[in-house]
Amino acid sequence: MAQLTKGALHTMSTPVSPPKPAGPALRRASWPGSDMRVGDTERTAIADRLAQHFSDGRLDETEFSDRLDRAMRAKTMADLTGLLADLPDADAVTPAPPPVERRQQRKLARVQLEREQLRLRHERHHHRQAERRQRTRSLRVIVLIVAVAVAAFLVLHALTHSVGAWLIIGLIAFIWLRRNNSGYRGS
Repeated sequence: MAQLTKGALHTMSTPVSPPKPAGPALRRASWPGSDMRVGDTERTAIADRLAQHFSDGRLDETEFSDRLDRAMRAKTMADLTGLLADLPDADAVTPAPPPVERRQQRKLARVQLEREQLRLRHERHHHRQAERRQRTRSLRVIVLIVAVAVAAFLVLHALTHSVGAWLIIGLIAFIWLRRNNSGYRGS
């Protein structure tokens, strides 16, 4: 609540709950939320961290299985405290590799990059060749269609504008009709 005293405004601070500790503080503390119930997510997170420490060789098999059992049976945050107390944080930075090793890694990365660039160039080259072949096939089909159309037009033009062509068509029609009608005379 605010009070006015001699023209000045005074406010009362609002109570703030203490922040939840993280990392190492969570391991050793009995902070106010230690009686809070834990869920499968928290149990799984602890189990994953224990498995990582086991695979790194910090825990032997019996100690790992004992801590894992305790983590899976945990009901509250207090049950989980102490399981990771003597182990380093997962967030700890791993030491940088020696300069010689870094140089080899850079060289290896450069070689891999060059190989990838060559592979991409090779793929682009094949892609362009395939596009050229497709364009050539398309042009061939278009030229063939145009040639057939021009030939048909020329044949039709020659037939319609030529007297000799009409005479030949008439002669063929006469022979054909005479042949069909020859069966009627003999009967």
